[in-house]
Amino acid sequence: MDSGWVAAMASLVSALIVAVTALAAFRQLKHYRNANDIVVYLRLIDVMDSPAMVDARAALAVVAQKLEADPVYLQRLTDPTFVPEEFRGIGMHLRFLEHISVLITKGGIAEPLVLAEYADTFVSIWDQMRPAILQRRVAFGPHTGRAFEHLAMRARRYIDSGEMEREYAALEQDSSTLAAPG
Repeated sequence: MDSGWVAAMASLVSALIVAVTALAAFRQLKHYRNANDIVVYLRLIDVMDSPAMVDARAALAVVAQKLEADPVYLQRLTDPTFVPEEFRGIGMHLRFLEHISVLITKGGIAEPLVLAEYADTFVSIWDQMRPAILQRRVAFGPHTGRAFEHLAMRARRYIDSGEMEREYAALEQDSSTLAAPG
């Protein structure tokens, strides 16, 4: 056999080995990414379900009513030193949501995973806290709450598109979960 053919066959086999190795590496990276998403998602659930965050979400309606009824209170939110007691837990919650939103926006966790669980929560929080967040932008700068606002708008589009409803309807149609006749 000619040495040129041997070299060509060796190159072909080497290329095949490199392609298979690249495919295996790609699959391994995908598994790492999925594992990372799961870890971050579980941490998100832990924080969102923590007593402090549950209390903060419970206080949202009270603060939202105060924002609507008391223009002086709303105006005072432009002062960075004004941190009313009832707003402390909500502020902590909003900062956490801002961090999660940045993580999602930058691809650190899969957006569909988070929206499937929390889209309606994000929209509700944004709708209630929008006036306060806009005032805090005056106090702390134009980027305050921007990532969360972006995520809340994406969550609204996700809900309005019917995708969330379709996903949950599909769960109801999953034959593996339907009760066996008994």
